[in-house]
Amino acid sequence: MSTTQALEIEEVIDTASIRQAARRRFTRGLWRRAVSVVLLLLIWQIVSLFMDESVVPQPWAVFGQMGHNLGEGDTYHQLGVTMIRVVGGMAIAVFAGISIGLMMGLSKLGEDLLDTWVLIAFTIPAIVYGILCILWFGLNDLAAVLAVGIGATPAIAINIWQGTKAIDRDLIHMGKAFRFSRRSVLLRVVVPQLIPYILAALRYALGLSWKIVTIVELLGLSSGVGYTLNYWFGNFNMVQVLAWTLLFTVALLIAEFAILKPIEARLTRWRPAAQFQRGA
Repeated sequence: MSTTQALEIEEVIDTASIRQAARRRFTRGLWRRAVSVVLLLLIWQIVSLFMDESVVPQPWAVFGQMGHNLGEGDTYHQLGVTMIRVVGGMAIAVFAGISIGLMMGLSKLGEDLLDTWVLIAFTIPAIVYGILCILWFGLNDLAAVLAVGIGATPAIAINIWQGTKAIDRDLIHMGKAFRFSRRSVLLRVVVPQLIPYILAALRYALGLSWKIVTIVELLGLSSGVGYTLNYWFGNFNMVQVLAWTLLFTVALLIAEFAILKPIEARLTRWRPAAQFQRGA
């Protein structure tokens, strides 16, 4: 057997071992998450036995109401309205946040001009953006979308800004040495190194966007998850409040595992598999 064949066989064995270890880690992590959910439900059930149902309803009552809500068409309408507002706001935030982050990270002038204002914008509470947009644009979809866009932009910008500081500058210099255009350096050298930071920013901004749009809907819009939560809160119906909160949470999880995870897997498929295994 030649040395080349031996190396190929060893590489195949190593790849199979890595995949097997990854499957074991995934299974172990899945069981741990399942146990944590069961423990949470158990604690919830025990607490509900000592509290009034109007304060802490039992889990089965909340899940039953959640199932009932899923059988009603209005539930999907309210969730859909909120999702559209989130997607619209996220589109604004992603474009503006990545652009600002790159300007701050790749240009000293851009950093000096923008860093203070971005940090100030990041510290402003989300409810303030909601109130301002309602005062500026009225109680409509535009106010909700812009509140999300303005509120989530600083978080994305800061993440991208910090990500550019971790870029291997030698690769940029190498690209310039090979006479790559500025656009080629950006797309072929900078952006691939920023993918983990972009994905992290998207995850954070998605959660923040849901919170902002819910606040705006709660403040006065006539549709959406926030409006529905406010309606049931006004009727002192804790079962419905928790049922809609769970629906809200499930929608976020679906966005994470059905959208962000596949995007992450596709964009990072070029990266080598980890050669180590974490402890149990």
